[in-house]
Amino acid sequence: MGVFSCYYIRVEKTPFMPNKHLEHPEDAVFDGKREVLYNLKTMLQAEDNISIKYDGAPAIVFGTHPDTGRFFVGTKSVFNKKKIKINYTYDDISKNHTGTVADILRLCLRHLPRIAGVTQADWIGVGGGREYTPNTLTYRFAGHIASDIILAPHTSYDEVTPTAVGRCGHTLAHTSNCYFINTSRARLGKRRQRALAARIVSLLPFMKVPKDKYARLYFRTYVNKFIRAGSIPSPEMMYAAVDDKYKCDINVTTFIVWKLIAQLKQRLLDSIIVSDTVECFIGDQPTQHEGFVIVSDSPLKLVDRLTFSKANFNLNKNWTNEEV
Repeated sequence: MGVFSCYYIRVEKTPFMPNKHLEHPEDAVFDGKREVLYNLKTMLQAEDNISIKYDGAPAIVFGTHPDTGRFFVGTKSVFNKKKIKINYTYDDISKNHTGTVADILRLCLRHLPRIAGVTQADWIGVGGGREYTPNTLTYRFAGHIASDIILAPHTSYDEVTPTAVGRCGHTLAHTSNCYFINTSRARLGKRRQRALAARIVSLLPFMKVPKDKYARLYFRTYVNKFIRAGSIPSPEMMYAAVDDKYKCDINVTTFIVWKLIAQLKQRLLDSIIVSDTVECFIGDQPTQHEGFVIVSDSPLKLVDRLTFSKANFNLNKNWTNEEV
């Protein structure tokens, strides 16, 4: 039991969750102490269950629809509760989508293999080149990609519904028309983290958690303002700048724990060993992969937010990602 002591039983079992938006582990402080504990347990137990998070865009969902038996392509809007956008034909794409997203989906409908099951992947680009900048990062491959299209698959589904449960760590074999990047070429090396995790657990009884969903949303937006600016102040300063309307929902300890979890996450990031040959750049500056995903029942994303989230927030995109 170790780090979790009396908390262990409470975090032993957590239900599968719909996997359409991965959370930063530190943001769990705005959801609850149980969520923090489960994330800590996931991070402490991670070993080889690491998936590379490619910075592709937009997200592409495709496969054989389990209800109709027909092949389809789409964005994450296939999981919508309303205005469900599933495309079986080029006419469907023209009806449901416009601009760059529609053009990409037409290429996907033409070139993707007619697989069983449902896969989510990140769009990287059209084949024929060696360097691609689908979003914030530029990827430089070891050689030119001869396939028609390039995607990075990462998640599989058994159904196409608003509550569909995704399983991360999914890969697909290349076809003559499609180059599928293997996102599983990463593992965790040696790291020191248990003492830091124990300190986080010791502070949880003193941490206040927002009870209202609007307050939780406010605090996620609030911390992103600091990410966008590229600097995280002290927990005391973070608390002092909170809108008076929400000050009673948290305390300074909430932000102390938030920063400690971010520190633990960074230790994990620093210990990850990647075995692929893809080089990454932001502009002309070499960098690491955007981030990684711990593959589990409730996956966690590990992202250096001051590097990649900041760059992504400030990026002028030439496409529009469609919300679920």
